[in-house]
Amino acid sequence: MASNVDKFKKVLSNSLGIKNFDELTDEMGPDEIEDWDSLAQVEMVSGFEEEFCISLDVIDVSRMYNIGAIKDILKKYGVAV
Repeated sequence: MASNVDKFKKVLSNSLGIKNFDELTDEMGPDEIEDWDSLAQVEMVSGFEEEFCISLDVIDVSRMYNIGAIKDILKKYGVAV
């Protein structure tokens, strides 16, 4: 069974094309991650909902403006990464 961190990385890899997680910081967002556009945002949200069996509120989705914010929002749903 994959850990929450592994699932988190899988979703980011699939939706944002991130391969090197050593360079990823919590402050990084759409301005720093080239593939992070509106379609990638939808794919990322869908991926998190599927991987963690949660349903994200639209307000929380709109607050996913960087990696750190995503981690904080997932924590609100009981998912620690």
